[in-house]
Amino acid sequence: MRAARLTAVIMMALVAALSVVPAAAVIAAEEAFLNTWARTDKPVIDGLVNRTWMWGPQANTAVLSEEYDEHPTGQRPVQYWDKSRMEVTDPNADSSSIWYVTNGLLVNELTSGQMQVGNSRFIDRGQAQVNVAGDTDDPNGPTYQTIATNISQGAAFADGQVINGVIDRDGVDQAVGSDTLDMLAAFGVTAGPYSPETQKHTASVFWEFMTSDALVYNGGAYVNAPLFETPYYATGLPIDQAWWANVEVAGTPQWVLLQCFERRCLTYTPGNDPGWQVEAGNVGQHYYTWRYEGAPAPPPVDASFGDGMQQVNVDIQPGTYRNSDSSSGCYWERLVGFSGSLDEVITNKFTYGRDVVTIQAEDVGFFSERCGAWTSDLSAITAGPQEPFGDGTYIVGIDIAPGTWRNSDSAEGCYWERLSGFGGSVANDVIDNGFTYESQIVTISASDEGFSTSGCGVWTFTGS
Repeated sequence: MRAARLTAVIMMALVAALSVVPAAAVIAAEEAFLNTWARTDKPVIDGLVNRTWMWGPQANTAVLSEEYDEHPTGQRPVQYWDKSRMEVTDPNADSSSIWYVTNGLLVNELTSGQMQVGNSRFIDRGQAQVNVAGDTDDPNGPTYQTIATNISQGAAFADGQVINGVIDRDGVDQAVGSDTLDMLAAFGVTAGPYSPETQKHTASVFWEFMTSDALVYNGGAYVNAPLFETPYYATGLPIDQAWWANVEVAGTPQWVLLQCFERRCLTYTPGNDPGWQVEAGNVGQHYYTWRYEGAPAPPPVDASFGDGMQQVNVDIQPGTYRNSDSSSGCYWERLVGFSGSLDEVITNKFTYGRDVVTIQAEDVGFFSERCGAWTSDLSAITAGPQEPFGDGTYIVGIDIAPGTWRNSDSAEGCYWERLSGFGGSVANDVIDNGFTYESQIVTISASDEGFSTSGCGVWTFTGS
């Protein structure tokens, strides 16, 4: 049965390989998360701007699966960063929408103590007794539990009111002296726009930040544009008023204005350099600790596996894997079910070269035969990025360098692909390709993710 399918799918793959289909709109979760990060934080990591991270310098976990009722599989892909968590709840939605990737309502969960596992389903875990700002071991800093208690008790501000109220771990501090109140008022922070949904004002310094224009990375280029495409995209609505708190930062007490929103908590530290006066709190870290009780993230069930049928999110985790041996002809399939029907094959491939495949969180199964061992270790398999290489699939920037390459032999038919991903789909992952009996010269771009070649002899680097 599977042998018959193998013959059929090899023929399908050969037909598909001879033409390039425009990339489909739906982007894999891993790529979508990276694109979301890049818009605000790539300019920071590249040293082009001096401002707070909105996500963090790098992800703190791989792409994980977490229970969520509205995802088609009941397990949605998520990824944790210092400042938040990214998630894809509807993989069939428009991937070009800013809401394709959402950052969770983590502050709502931390303050309510209710862990959300569906649009209308929650698990009680208790309010988070984790400091909102400053050092994690500061005994007097306000926690998410403090914010939860204060939400209903804090007095409403008037439009434009100067903000000089003080909060500590026990709530609003009514015993602050007039000298301190005058000092805080002198910073000139006022109650800005009012959100009727939550009956709270956004502090003026945070509203200026949320509506600012800045250098962002968009469409593969650096442009000046609104930092956020809508002001509340990253933060959600304010759930409490803004308050000053005297918290320890690296063991030294200092005054910090803080305000919690549905998704993030923001801080304003007047003594910081201008680009870092407004910062996003480490809500992603705080939530991760609360949800997993300080334990490491759920590790992949198996970071390496062999041939056979694997159930995704049970036997293996989503991710990108490389096989060890295709000398006998490696065949693999990504699957949406286990009935054995050809209709359940998402993508597949037959190759005699070592291959790389990305298994998505939405996949149900993965099958391979004669592929050796699959591993998440993606370290280089070439002698060097500009050294010659033969048939197989290679990762640009790790195995091979961007630049111009020439092949040595097309006598038996040379087929190559420049890749934007490793899902195995001609429609989604192939940037450009060629099938020829003539000598080939191909320029691989630095933005390419991979390069795959079959029957082309040896490729030699000719220049960048």
